[in-house]
Amino acid sequence: MLKPDIEISIWIARPPEDIWKYLYDVSNETQWRDGVNSAKWISEPPHGVGSTGLHVVKGRDAPWKVTELEEPRIVSWDITGGRFEGMRAGYRVAPEDAGSRVTLHASAKPSALMRILMLIMKRRFRRQIAGDLEKLKAIMEA
Repeated sequence: MLKPDIEISIWIARPPEDIWKYLYDVSNETQWRDGVNSAKWISEPPHGVGSTGLHVVKGRDAPWKVTELEEPRIVSWDITGGRFEGMRAGYRVAPEDAGSRVTLHASAKPSALMRILMLIMKRRFRRQIAGDLEKLKAIMEA
């Protein structure tokens, strides 16, 4: 796994299994991720490493492929096309106290262009991810 350029976590007062179920239904991302117009699996179930999906983010396609999966705790994917091709992102869900620690991470593959993009946009990405996690927390704790 690439070392994350960005890694942000939040504690949510729900069991890890509940959060995992919600996160792994990628269509829910339109409810809590800013700018996600649609999200879906493209490949047929069961989904695992190698499965593919598509997000439409601010009107632009962002196809992805699962690269790591340890249900019900870890999933990572590579963005395989579009504006952010070459990025890897994912979630980790772990039990903590009477709830769960949810961590989102994002990394740029070591191409010069992706490294520069990550340096330029890192602050914006961090703010957006932190805001998205706050929305996820509000939904999960409602």
